[in-house]
Amino acid sequence: MSKITLARLLIKVKCMPPLPQSITQILELTKSAKSSANDLTKVCERDPKLTTNMLKLANSPFYGFSRKISTISHAIVCLGLDTVKSIALTSSTQEMLNNEVPAYALEEGMLWQHSIGCATCARIIAKRIGFKASEEAYIAGLLLDIGKIMLSHFAEDQFVQIIEKAKNKRMPFDRAEQEVLGFDHCKIGGKIIKKWNLPPVLVEAVQYHHRPDKAKIDKKLTYIVHLADAISCMLGIGLGSDGLMYVFEENTLDVLGLQKEDTESIMSELVDKVFGIEQSDSDHALEQELFQEECQA
Repeated sequence: MSKITLARLLIKVKCMPPLPQSITQILELTKSAKSSANDLTKVCERDPKLTTNMLKLANSPFYGFSRKISTISHAIVCLGLDTVKSIALTSSTQEMLNNEVPAYALEEGMLWQHSIGCATCARIIAKRIGFKASEEAYIAGLLLDIGKIMLSHFAEDQFVQIIEKAKNKRMPFDRAEQEVLGFDHCKIGGKIIKKWNLPPVLVEAVQYHHRPDKAKIDKKLTYIVHLADAISCMLGIGLGSDGLMYVFEENTLDVLGLQKEDTESIMSELVDKVFGIEQSDSDHALEQELFQEECQA
């Protein structure tokens, strides 16, 4: 198979299906201060899976509501618009992120675990430093490695060379991708986010999550997801063949106003949220992992 070019891969990106119409409508509604719970209810009720997920979240023990929430309009009021947006995107990308990504040695479910770990960690960091757009941080963390799916599918033949170059030259994995392919998974991820018409700040955070110093629109958000990715890797959450073969920017803690002790505390909190979930029914394990952090609003 011939080497994939950036131009050819971008054609593949353009051919990707758009986000479901209900998700697009929710994103538009959550941008407007004039949107009401009734507006969102009408959209959500057209998507049974999304409706089910939201009601499960609203009735989870983490919220501790004394009465059962049985309508989507009540759930929206309880959760808030930003959380609705996060749940919508999480629901719509779950199937894609849950697939096997063989080029990165990610078995089925591993990329999903890493994505949820990064998203949860990014929100923890955002709240820790007083970053107001904590849901934007969550979404950026959720989608930061989505470009791996495209590279694994269309450039898998080149990954033996990428892995060998990264190991033999002790080179960061994303830069090995650059040398072999001429681009990396971060760039492709940014193109996918742009294709979905998500805000430029999210495109930037995904595209530069391994080089946060290059961010222009919101450097702090990009550093948040950079740190969230590093912490999730250090904890072994959905770790693939690229593992820890990335450069951790030394000024990250300074940019975010954090100390080493803060990162240890963040790691501990993330472990509690991702791994500290007791379950009796294994069929609900992934679902519980997905929604536990959503209930900390």
